[in-house]
Amino acid sequence: MSSVDAIVMGRKTFETVRDMEGAPWPYGDLPVTVLTEKGVVVPERLRGKVTLAKGAPQEILANLAKSGVRDVYVDGGQTIRKFLTAGLLTRILVSEVPVTLGDGVPLFSAQDLSRLKEVSSRKLEGGMRQVTYTARARPEHE
Repeated sequence: MSSVDAIVMGRKTFETVRDMEGAPWPYGDLPVTVLTEKGVVVPERLRGKVTLAKGAPQEILANLAKSGVRDVYVDGGQTIRKFLTAGLLTRILVSEVPVTLGDGVPLFSAQDLSRLKEVSSRKLEGGMRQVTYTARARPEHE
């Protein structure tokens, strides 16, 4: 987190983090933009830290750039896929947690995976693994 200027996440991810019982807000004073078409409740303790927005990924980044933001951490499955499809991600870190969730929803489609190149992998505590990918730009013909 120390290498980014802001965080962009989807509504579902925000609600999950916001509602963690007894856990401190994990993002400190980093500005957080929550993408939502429906709106979402922002508790008083997070006002001034969290902004709601809607629009295409390019618009979101352009608006953040106007305030001096250069490096953005993108979080949430749907949000990550939208930014990847738009060709706006350069590096992706995925932490794999060894928990069986059934079939679940894949983080990346086959088309998404074709844009990713694994550049490193490391083991973390508890059997977790963190994989770093670089993302190739979206081909012009898509």
